[in-house]
Amino acid sequence: MRLKTLVVVVALALLCLSAPMVNAQNLLTNGGFESGSFSGWTTSGNFEDTEVVSGSFFVYTGAEEGTWYAVMGPVGSDGTLSQSFSDTAGGQYVFSFYFAADGDNPSDFSASWDGSPVLSLTNPNTGGVWTLESFMETGTGHDTISFSFRDDPAFMALDNVSVSPVSTGTTPEPSSFLLLGSGVLALGGVVRRKLSR
Repeated sequence: MRLKTLVVVVALALLCLSAPMVNAQNLLTNGGFESGSFSGWTTSGNFEDTEVVSGSFFVYTGAEEGTWYAVMGPVGSDGTLSQSFSDTAGGQYVFSFYFAADGDNPSDFSASWDGSPVLSLTNPNTGGVWTLESFMETGTGHDTISFSFRDDPAFMALDNVSVSPVSTGTTPEPSSFLLLGSGVLALGGVVRRKLSR
């Protein structure tokens, strides 16, 4: 019986240690385009047929989260959307966004961190469904993310762009402590019942 008790204690400890860390704040301004505009972003290049929309648009049924999202459809040459932000030099950051496209030809999409491509797609196709793209990057103290895009026949879409610091702490969320505490109490009850027999 002591072996079973030890297994339960170890399982509870591992569960608490693997609990998710508290989510960090997005360093970007208007990353989900919820202002209904490109405020906080720098736009350049061919920006025709590129806008922030809500609800259904083309093959997209709506935002991945919230109300607004960006649709991009410049013809003949690329448009660019970028944002600079301050961070901690040497710190680790998750650069992520949701992207959707339906394989139009010709079209292209790329994402960069400080001018270095992290993703480059030609005639991308997610079936019109939102797809999460996520990359681990190292901060320099002041960094810039950028997107370059072109979609001659139609549109591609972008939503929930985020740059968040990777949590380096080892403190689990309060819910993990609650789970551990209830597990220890339950284990104590089982042990007490076994010893009283």
